[in-house]
Amino acid sequence: MFATRKLTLLAMLTALAAAGRIYANVLFPFLPNLQPMTSVIIICSLLLGPAAGAIIAVLSTLLSNMILGMGLWTLWQMLAWGLIGLLFGSIGKLWRNPHLLVMTAASVLTGYMYGLLISLPNLFIMEHFLAYYVAGLSFDTMHAIGNGIFFIILYPVLSRLFDKWIPDNRKKTTSS
Repeated sequence: MFATRKLTLLAMLTALAAAGRIYANVLFPFLPNLQPMTSVIIICSLLLGPAAGAIIAVLSTLLSNMILGMGLWTLWQMLAWGLIGLLFGSIGKLWRNPHLLVMTAASVLTGYMYGLLISLPNLFIMEHFLAYYVAGLSFDTMHAIGNGIFFIILYPVLSRLFDKWIPDNRKKTTSS
């Protein structure tokens, strides 16, 4: 893939992930943690590899937090989403044709993984970390459910987009 073409694709996908997160907060304020960003990162990582997934994760976190608010949590969000990008990018490289339902289940579990990673800094500064973490599980559950729904909706769309944008057909397809 040409460098300009790849850079353009990464920029578009970063904007898509960030815009999805921002608009989900605006359109569904009554549904906390319902955001397509995690699913976009997962899908891009599966299809483009771990480096692209991590780049999209870090840049879309920075971009969306410019609107939603920056703080120390931004570093942990970049770390959590970056690790998700690296994990699913590695899965995409190792497992050429992962099953759609398996990847949907994995994206659901990622909601809980993200919640744990985001909560870890509080382990060192809070006396009752377990109570804090358990209290946040309902938010992690919303994130997990949203991941599954957005993955099922967005995978076919982004997969077709990659078919058009990746001339060497490096894309891995997820079997149904």
